[in-house]
Amino acid sequence: MQLTKSKKIWAVSIIAVLLVSFMLLATACCGTSTTNVSTYSELVDALKGTSEVIKLEDNIVIDSTLVVEREVTLDMNGKTISNEVEIWNVEENNWSVISVRAGGNLIVEGNGKIQAKENDCYAIDVMDGGHLVVNDGEFVGNISAVYVYEGSAQINGGTYSIQQKSEVQGKPNEFVLNLEDVHREAGTASIVVTGGTYVEFNPQNCEAEGDNTNFVKDGYVSTLDETASVPTYVVSAE
Repeated sequence: MQLTKSKKIWAVSIIAVLLVSFMLLATACCGTSTTNVSTYSELVDALKGTSEVIKLEDNIVIDSTLVVEREVTLDMNGKTISNEVEIWNVEENNWSVISVRAGGNLIVEGNGKIQAKENDCYAIDVMDGGHLVVNDGEFVGNISAVYVYEGSAQINGGTYSIQQKSEVQGKPNEFVLNLEDVHREAGTASIVVTGGTYVEFNPQNCEAEGDNTNFVKDGYVSTLDETASVPTYVVSAE
């Protein structure tokens, strides 16, 4: 059967519509899903949800540790997550503003700030085999900014400092990054540093895990920032 000119145009139009519909459907199915949050309750719900990215639209003050038990990217979007009430609770394993736990694989980016209440908790911890990747941002903790009990942390960037100092004699700033000894010795707790800025702490030569502890990956170097008002070390590629 030979198509008339009008029928050919109609057929081409139908095909074009179908192709556009397919492309839109593919984008919806395969594109990155994002949930925007601006309150504590929205953030808690989003962490329990399925979105690949959670993006902050406002500063958020939390009442309890934020628990991550799935793979997700936290886009800080220049905002701050902090606590104004004490959340440290050893019985419930609440040690930090954010805790990456079993099944958790958290990426933090977007140049925001994780601010722990002074004299209370860490900024971020990892336990139960969780995995943390930090690409940028500021992390302010107490005794430790990042603590890996069991699991792993990859630190590619960011600024790390503490408010409350360690009471271990002669080591007030030696645990900005820290591992749980038992799991470090068993090979189930690790921190690898390839970037970042560290206030009064040298990740390439500290005492967190004994004399001359080195968290910095081969091929990278920790350099003293001569312009800083307090001893500050910056990690970069050699």
